[in-house]
Amino acid sequence: MTNVSRNRSVSFRGKDGLGQGIIREDGLSGVHGSPDADVSKEWSQAGIGNAFIFGKVMSSNPDLLLELLQISLPELHIQSIRDVRKEVDIKLSIDAHGVRLDVSARDDQGRTFDVEMQLQDEHNIARRMRYYTGAIDQTLLGTGIGYSELSDTVVVFITPFDPFGEKRLRYTFQSLCLENNQLSLEDGVTRVVLNAAGSRGDISRELKDFLNLVKGSTTCPAGSFANRVQDQVIIARQNAEWRREYMDWKMTLLNERIKGREEGREEGRREGLLMVQIETIKKKVQKGIDLPQIAEAMETDADSLRPVWEAVKAAAPDYDSQKILESIMGR
Repeated sequence: MTNVSRNRSVSFRGKDGLGQGIIREDGLSGVHGSPDADVSKEWSQAGIGNAFIFGKVMSSNPDLLLELLQISLPELHIQSIRDVRKEVDIKLSIDAHGVRLDVSARDDQGRTFDVEMQLQDEHNIARRMRYYTGAIDQTLLGTGIGYSELSDTVVVFITPFDPFGEKRLRYTFQSLCLENNQLSLEDGVTRVVLNAAGSRGDISRELKDFLNLVKGSTTCPAGSFANRVQDQVIIARQNAEWRREYMDWKMTLLNERIKGREEGREEGRREGLLMVQIETIKKKVQKGIDLPQIAEAMETDADSLRPVWEAVKAAAPDYDSQKILESIMGR
């Protein structure tokens, strides 16, 4: 039986304006030649559930982002959006934990929207959403602006897993009074989780089809929102510049993991050495032996042992070795 290729042309919106691309019927991007075969294969098969692809597709196609917000949040009656941005980095201070927003936008009523594709269940989604909301508020509240001027903020997390275990397709959270759940704090913050693994709840057919894409499906009704999203996913995979960005991004993550493991091993070696010193010095301190004699017995310089010796002395009378180690390590 002969296979007939039925490629089709679709329009896409990129940073240089409107363009055209070819979508193969098999959905392959034709991208080859990567030095890292695993990452290259991952890119060629990436769907809208890939956070990098999601950010690129939605930020490059504001009409799709608007429609996603409309079908996800129909009760808000969103008419238009502006200031669409991808990968907004927020770092409130040098030593603060940074936040990178996947896609953000504002609507015609001045409300701020942050949409995140959360792929891994790190069991911290509630506090992650809390931190994101606080970071966004910090950017909205300029000097001299009163708290009442803060715009309403909606944070949407899209997940291929169920973070709360109730099989709901959508979870919506706002601040309510525990003594009277009819009384709202009205702080302007709404947090929504769209659960692609869910089965309960009344959401539109369009949103269900989109969540199926998030789960990895590549089939959707012709002409539907999900179908148009999938078209742009395939076009995105054919973008050589984005592919290079993705490869660089993955390599950066890999290098960070390697560096983290190396730092972890070095930290482990340092802790092991300190624990040996702590145990040795602890025994001698309990026998009333002073620092110069301890240093001589250990054949090392007294000044280098002084921090450990002082920490051991300060731990009397319990001499808990683990607590001594933590005090030296600054924990």
